[in-house]
Amino acid sequence: MVENQVWEVIAGKDKGGIVVREEKSIKSKELGRLSFAAYAEEIELVGDRLHYKKLAGAGPETGWVSLKLADKDLLKCIIKKDPPKPPLFCAWYSGGFFAKDGEKLLAPLIDAVQKAGLEDTAVLHFPNEYEIIEEGREPWAKYVDRLVEEINKAAGDDKRSIVVFGHSRGASPAICIATRLGARCKKVYIAACGAMEQGQPTAWENMSLAFKKGGDRDLLKWFSSLQPENVVLSRTANDTTDEEFTEHVKSSKFMSGMLGLMRTQYRNAMYPDPDRDFKVVPAPIMAFSPIQDEGSSPEVTQGWGALTSGGFQLETVNAGHMDCLAPSPEGKCELFEKICKDLQQFIS
Repeated sequence: MVENQVWEVIAGKDKGGIVVREEKSIKSKELGRLSFAAYAEEIELVGDRLHYKKLAGAGPETGWVSLKLADKDLLKCIIKKDPPKPPLFCAWYSGGFFAKDGEKLLAPLIDAVQKAGLEDTAVLHFPNEYEIIEEGREPWAKYVDRLVEEINKAAGDDKRSIVVFGHSRGASPAICIATRLGARCKKVYIAACGAMEQGQPTAWENMSLAFKKGGDRDLLKWFSSLQPENVVLSRTANDTTDEEFTEHVKSSKFMSGMLGLMRTQYRNAMYPDPDRDFKVVPAPIMAFSPIQDEGSSPEVTQGWGALTSGGFQLETVNAGHMDCLAPSPEGKCELFEKICKDLQQFIS
């Protein structure tokens, strides 16, 4: 059973068929001729040049042929297929946010992607939002199973291609989904996150073990360092006595909720098994290093290149850890512009 369009050669009967070349260029090496009435399955169609695989007839098993010569048709399509849908854009926000706040954080990016022409998008969440509250490496695969279900639901089927974006801790589920779905994932975008390394514990595993040795203040101090503009969080974490700290957390619904979320996502957390859940992926990776974020320097971001066989591109943006996702008052965002320009390859 063929999965692509099928073409029949309708010219060249008196010449032994039509010319087949090794590459798309009409100046590339000639391989022979594909016989009159031969059937060819489409591999790729670029303009009027067809990259084919032979199904029946005589001639080269594969190569490039022209659909037309001057005004004369050389092949006709006998089995047509609907063009594939453009990829579903799947995005994960940073840790430390509930679903509603994470979606709000990514709303400007999602809006930019949709305006660029990739209309179907999905914001995915962390395990706690799917009521998966467990610790360690083992339950992470269950979480990825759930993400695949959510992606297939948003995509409308389990074959549609996807591109993924992960900001900060969101890079972890993004690369794990790219691993799980293989060739179905066409591109990986990573922002503000040092590289994960195959076979080595992730930063989130190390962080979880370290936080278990400390208290709640250590959690908030670390999270505050990522959001220096959040004055309330900074003062509570750094400028209070132990008694004041306890009272602030107890009396503030926001602070107590934030601390509970931090415990779940960072201290009593689950995280990928580096030997099972992420490997070298076929999708190209574009990684963004916000130059005002010391934890995501180009040096540590460069390491993402070791997790792709499809090509790696390192980009820098003049922003910090969180505000790399924040448009200017004029509505511009360097990171969005670079992603949307790159996404044009998937938009017909």
